[in-house]
Amino acid sequence: MFLMKRLGLPVISTQANKYTRGSLLVLGGSTRFPGAAVLAALAGALSGAGYTTLATPATVVPTAQAHLLSIPVVGAKDVEGAFGAQAFSGILENLNHIDAVVLGPGSTAAPSALGFARSVLAWADKTGKPLLLDADALMASVPSSAAARLSHDFPSSDPSASFSYSRRRVLTPHAGELARLFTRTGTSTVEELANHQRAIVVAKGPVTTITDGRRTVACDEGTPALAKAGTGDVLSGIIGSLLAQGMKAFEAAEAGVLIHAQAGRYAEEKHGMRSVMAEHLLEALPPVLRDALA
Repeated sequence: MFLMKRLGLPVISTQANKYTRGSLLVLGGSTRFPGAAVLAALAGALSGAGYTTLATPATVVPTAQAHLLSIPVVGAKDVEGAFGAQAFSGILENLNHIDAVVLGPGSTAAPSALGFARSVLAWADKTGKPLLLDADALMASVPSSAAARLSHDFPSSDPSASFSYSRRRVLTPHAGELARLFTRTGTSTVEELANHQRAIVVAKGPVTTITDGRRTVACDEGTPALAKAGTGDVLSGIIGSLLAQGMKAFEAAEAGVLIHAQAGRYAEEKHGMRSVMAEHLLEALPPVLRDALA
């Protein structure tokens, strides 16, 4: 039980049902990157969430359904294969309960997709739901427009409420995305960025840094085998699942990064460093989590 004791992984009650184990909503995918959100959703379910739902642009639904059997797929209004700006309200109509949201895997920087992401951000601020942002959705959290214009992007009686970020938010940038966030926010360190966004920042790389601006930890237990497309989507699903199961954001991020690193090492041992694919991390999650609780 080393990992559980060290990182406080949720204990599943003998009286649990699929709803009490946490409901995770994954919002992602596009015709350009249809599989990214599928990877995140599968990782969320494999990491323990009792009910995982994938919402993806309508044109991507057939691809997603071909890979997901036990995970429901909700089709959203789309604009040229990306989320439509007004699609989120339709998604909410099809869901009864949400404990945490993963936003961004496989998304694009199309104006409609950014508008969609901003509507999700406003909803998360209003409801206080834990939210993980990945990929192009990260840029929606730091719009370049002046603060005085934020009310046009985020319907609210108080424009500042759109950025009343809590420490329930997790940002997972890779090096290129981190550089863009630094430029957009005028920050230069991950700690400064975390404080600017009032969020947990998971700066992915050979050494992954997790910080809330006050406390910072680094994980160097990964492997170069993880340096391949799709592995970050798996990480987003893992952390999102832990958020849905009730872990606090910093602890969920730290635990998720370590689980992801261990899954990478497990997959490398089985398949070799060069051949590890994101799908192999999904295969590795059950034994890694089983061993964490042994």
